[in-house]
Amino acid sequence: MKTLLILCTILSIQAFSLESPFKSSIRGIELPNAHFVGKEKKLVRGMAPNKHFDDLLKLGITDVLIFKNQTKNEVDKEIVALKKLGIKKIYQIPFLWHDYSSYEETCEQTIQALALMREISRSSDRRLFFHCTVGEDRTGFLAGLWDILTRERSPKEAFQEQMCERGYARGNPNKPIYVVNEIRTDLTPLFVKMVRMIRAGQIRLDKLSKKVCEGIEVERLRSTPKCEAQKI
Repeated sequence: MKTLLILCTILSIQAFSLESPFKSSIRGIELPNAHFVGKEKKLVRGMAPNKHFDDLLKLGITDVLIFKNQTKNEVDKEIVALKKLGIKKIYQIPFLWHDYSSYEETCEQTIQALALMREISRSSDRRLFFHCTVGEDRTGFLAGLWDILTRERSPKEAFQEQMCERGYARGNPNKPIYVVNEIRTDLTPLFVKMVRMIRAGQIRLDKLSKKVCEGIEVERLRSTPKCEAQKI
């Protein structure tokens, strides 16, 4: 039984690629899981550019937010490639997808990212591309919160459309179950907490202060919102 479990885990990992299986919804763009966020089309989400850096030029990207921690030297390489493209405004927020040492820190990082998104959405000549690794979990988390914050979607709609339908947790049927479980245990409870803070008026588009994160407590939910596997 134990051997079978190990074998299933290995097969699951092999089937999971660090490239999102979800196609771009933007015409002429091949970057996987690339989509406009917000009616103004000033914000674009997707997976890490990797072999699709030219798509950023097609999209008229002026700013890039790397919403992930560096695991090897992939972030450093991306920054070099972005600068070669002529993109000078590059931000990295080392946001983790699990194993948080402090929810206060992850809350502050989220507020920082949302503040940047607000700044660019209000600009007249800037467009932001934001991503994590595959563009599904951390990216979906951020896109979902933005939609709720700007009242473009209800929490239920944002969770389904910005997260589940674009690969969040089990939304990507190829994602290993241990990754899905980590997301449900760590990232989803943070999402639920921040949605509650938005609904309570503690976090508003005109009030994005890291002070709201002081002493934040995130409960382990008995029942977390879950995504059904999407058809690819």
